[in-house]
Amino acid sequence: MKSLIGVAAVVAFAAVSAVPAAAQHTMRIGMVTINDAQHTFAQKYAEELMKRTNNAIKVEVFPAAQLGSIPRQIENLKIGAQGGFISPGGFFSGLDRGFEVTDAPGIFKTFWHAQNAITDPEFRSKYTTLGEKQGVLGVAVFNYGPTSIASLTPVRKLDDMKGLKIRVLATKMESKLASVLGMTGVPMPFTETLPAIQQRTIDGCRSSIAVMAASKFYTATKYVTQTESGMIVSGLWISKPWLNRLPKELQEQVIKTGRDLETWGGRNAQTFDQSAAKIWTDNGAEVIKLSPTDQAELNKRLAPLGDEFLGGDPATKNLYETLKKVLSRVSSEPPKS
Repeated sequence: MKSLIGVAAVVAFAAVSAVPAAAQHTMRIGMVTINDAQHTFAQKYAEELMKRTNNAIKVEVFPAAQLGSIPRQIENLKIGAQGGFISPGGFFSGLDRGFEVTDAPGIFKTFWHAQNAITDPEFRSKYTTLGEKQGVLGVAVFNYGPTSIASLTPVRKLDDMKGLKIRVLATKMESKLASVLGMTGVPMPFTETLPAIQQRTIDGCRSSIAVMAASKFYTATKYVTQTESGMIVSGLWISKPWLNRLPKELQEQVIKTGRDLETWGGRNAQTFDQSAAKIWTDNGAEVIKLSPTDQAELNKRLAPLGDEFLGGDPATKNLYETLKKVLSRVSSEPPKS
């Protein structure tokens, strides 16, 4: 009897083992921010992609630079070590200078003017494929929001910017932007910026009021000025080596899911941007707006930079002209549905 039971157990185990496990692929999505529009976009994308693929793709989200610095995560994409990375496109300028075109100041009229332009097929198809030959493909782009300046001393008028050392992106245009306003631009990774402000190594940061709120910049500085001199265009960037390991039908879902969530991404980011001022004030900070006269003067000084650095450079001229063409015809209003 015992031998029969033993045989039955072996047969049962073999039968279970013979049932093939459902094929599952793991997609790790990283970002250097946390509790912001990029983080929540990743969570929404993960939920939607797993639903659409019946969990054939398991998506794991890693905020706050858990997968490394921005350069490290970009390298991870190139070699297929992680599936996705959510970041402003400007950080990919080392792959192609064209990624800088959305950083041009003074060219977007409203939040949705930017969102509608960057998702327009004429521009989007070129922008999202800039890094494809180097292993990086954009599957979603969205407007993270306008720029602001968080600073140790209040910036209530243009003259208050003079002499400030401000963290900027590592591009010539960003450095010139700072100098045009009387500041010194200090390129550094975003993850190093808050400690640098705390240590008084720099005087502040030019970024989104929302991302700086989510990163608790108000613990180091009690002033943020909504200059709105430009928009920050973010996106979900996928590793081509990782993508190519998937069956074709899963590849298509990875791409389509990102595209389908772009309007949601814009609305989500705008909600974060609109609520960010309250987060700052609730934590004892002052949110400042320039006077209409100073805001107009700021825009006047910065508007020529796009033509100078992007329109005049063969590496970026064609894409920049495409962006300006699209901007001239798209709506400044949000979509109705």
